[in-house]
Amino acid sequence: MIYSPVNHSQLISNVDRLVRDVLFGTINFQQIKSQLNEFYYSFMISLDSEFRYSKPIQAFIESTNMIIGDAYAYNVFWNDEKTVQFIQLLSGYEKAIKKDYSAWRYQSNQNGKNLELNIRTLISDHSRLLFVRVDLKYIQEISHHITIRDFDFHMKKLRDAIHNGDTCFTHLLSYAWSLEHGGKNGGFHCHLLLIFDGAKHYKDNYLADQVGQKWRDITEGVGYCFILNTKKHKEGLARRGILGIGMIHRNNLQEVENAVNAALYLTRPDKPDGSYQRLKVSLPNMNTFGQSMTH
Repeated sequence: MIYSPVNHSQLISNVDRLVRDVLFGTINFQQIKSQLNEFYYSFMISLDSEFRYSKPIQAFIESTNMIIGDAYAYNVFWNDEKTVQFIQLLSGYEKAIKKDYSAWRYQSNQNGKNLELNIRTLISDHSRLLFVRVDLKYIQEISHHITIRDFDFHMKKLRDAIHNGDTCFTHLLSYAWSLEHGGKNGGFHCHLLLIFDGAKHYKDNYLADQVGQKWRDITEGVGYCFILNTKKHKEGLARRGILGIGMIHRNNLQEVENAVNAALYLTRPDKPDGSYQRLKVSLPNMNTFGQSMTH
């Protein structure tokens, strides 16, 4: 792994948010100028021609290039005049950014419909299914070193392990994953759903723990796994009547509906905490959502 000198993922998230705040938020002029001076140089020197950036970030690059031209990024100071130009130029991208956002929401909804269909088909074919949910992240103290290349490499290794049926993935019937980009700390992470044959497995917390260990091995110790299948977390969900992980029985309609709803979290564009966690940078041919039947 190549250690990045800047917080790659946080910087990208900050620039994306700045553009959306200018176009759709309540940010004031001084804040815009301050953030331009804070982010511009570090962001421009970290640009990579291989990366695919979100529409807001593309708008930032094109707008600032029109203002700065060939000047070296280190020498640029964003004064009032340049900031006004930036705001004016950015307004020309509003329609394209809104269109892109609508397309992303539509695709998220389509992904959700396909995922729900696959889950209901699985449930109709099996009397018991074991639903395991984990969030694969990076240790916060190290996450600023993780680039999108690292994340993509780690995810490919994980999917290879799943397809090969390695250790904790035996008797896996289906899985789905969603790649996201944190709002608050800007970290890359993956929401992973694993559906096992309930006639072969019943220890969901143990399996989730094994998946976490696999993730730590793949990431050479910088990975961190948040497990939703702990006894405490499941008890909390059960008290609210929304427990949809662990053992799900086909003849229990409430369990089935809860399981479908829990799974659809992966495809939900609007997260409950209000954060915007869409992946804002990717590599060519890199999917942000996928699902597969393994049986």
